[in-house]
Amino acid sequence: MITSSLDNRRLDGMVDLHGHMLPGIDDGARNLEQALNMARLAVADGIVISVLTPHHLNGVYTNPAKQVREHCAALRRALREHGIPLDVRPGAECHLVPELPAALAKGTALTIADRKRSVLVELPVHTVPLGATSILEDILAMGLQPVIAHPERNGELIEGSEKLTEWIEMGCLAQVTAQSCTGRFGPQVQEAARRMVRAGLIHVMASDAHRDRRRVPALRSARETVAQWTSPEIATLLTEDFPRALVDGQPVDIQRLRHTLPARRDGWANWLRRLRA
Repeated sequence: MITSSLDNRRLDGMVDLHGHMLPGIDDGARNLEQALNMARLAVADGIVISVLTPHHLNGVYTNPAKQVREHCAALRRALREHGIPLDVRPGAECHLVPELPAALAKGTALTIADRKRSVLVELPVHTVPLGATSILEDILAMGLQPVIAHPERNGELIEGSEKLTEWIEMGCLAQVTAQSCTGRFGPQVQEAARRMVRAGLIHVMASDAHRDRRRVPALRSARETVAQWTSPEIATLLTEDFPRALVDGQPVDIQRLRHTLPARRDGWANWLRRLRA
């Protein structure tokens, strides 16, 4: 269904909360042609909204809010000119560094869809840095909700979910990468993704797309995998309902996720008690 609103926004379909489609500003799309190809792939997969999240403050790339908004507007115009019905919104994948809370306060670091309600944060690949919890607490104290990007690909969190559980209980959310679920990053990452999804520690699935080949903007195959791990209802929450809420600046109903998860043998409450012991 297509609405009559500006931007031709569709009300149904999947929402991709994390992708590197903006051309030439980080390690994602190299040029406009590749960005348009990525957008076509997203639409063909059933994605109707993509949040454009270039790296920010990761020691290599700095993409301040004003620049990202301008690039997003330019890509939006190009999509219209080429008749590609993808709604794109500005955002950023912000590295979890001590400077991040100040950048968010100044408005130089973008929130998800520029709604000033939630922020996509990235951990280092191999470890959870010292002070990570304190930085997340500072962000939460600002009234912003951190969304932890691809925890299943972090070397320390792969080994166990205790730290992630602590962050979720603080009020954070977590986003799994679609290709982690389908095995693209190997069996260890896939198993970590399965464990986190089944435990109710994941609230959003996103593509983290970087190219129009291999790391592409696609969610459908991974959505089917998550449905097999849990249920079709959970897969819909992670690819439609919850990411759409974040894009709209609305709260995510975590209790809805917990109530929808298939019952574990020992039950949700017993599992949490064991994890905290």
